[in-house]
Amino acid sequence: MNFSKYMPLLIAPFVFFVLILLARKIMEKKVLNLFASAYFIGLLTAIPMILALYFVYEYWLTHVSSLRRIVFYSFALIGFLSEFTKFLLLRFYYLPKESFTKPFDGILFSVMIAIGYATTANAYFLYYWNYSDNLQMVLYTLPAAMIFIPAIMGFFIGMSKYRNNYFDSLTGLMAATFFYGFYSFCLISQDYALLGLYGGGVVIISVLLAVKSLNTNVNTLM
Repeated sequence: MNFSKYMPLLIAPFVFFVLILLARKIMEKKVLNLFASAYFIGLLTAIPMILALYFVYEYWLTHVSSLRRIVFYSFALIGFLSEFTKFLLLRFYYLPKESFTKPFDGILFSVMIAIGYATTANAYFLYYWNYSDNLQMVLYTLPAAMIFIPAIMGFFIGMSKYRNNYFDSLTGLMAATFFYGFYSFCLISQDYALLGLYGGGVVIISVLLAVKSLNTNVNTLM
């Protein structure tokens, strides 16, 4: 068995265990259990994307070579379907919970859901990535992408609980769809220079939003 082939599959579960170890120091047991559940339910959020990719590739668009098809795969099948499923779980299941007490919780739960997503998605891509020749790049970068991109959606959804509007939630969904779609576009088109610039921008944006979320006084939003 070529163990190195399966090494990337361990990254997302490793991130999960690290997050749980850190969370144990700051979260009560009830909140910690809810936080951990986001990973396991998040495993299921990749299923709609996987089904769509499989069906479209097998029965409709066998070759992904033209710019139009790359955009379709990147933004519609991968970007939108993935983020919409994660959005539904975060917005309508976790956000109403009493344990969800501050805007930064939106980022924490969004990232944990996405790490679950990355675990399943990487396992699928290992065997069924047919869109470019850079499989290792996909497998190693996806867990990192699922830390920073979900932080952007989590920021806006976390804010939406205290500003009581749907604009923040939709902004989070659209932003995450765009950023994940753009990430997928760079991978399928194998434009690594653009991917590097994009990655640096996403990291800066997500860190700034996380800092803003931590420094936000809930009372000023209500």
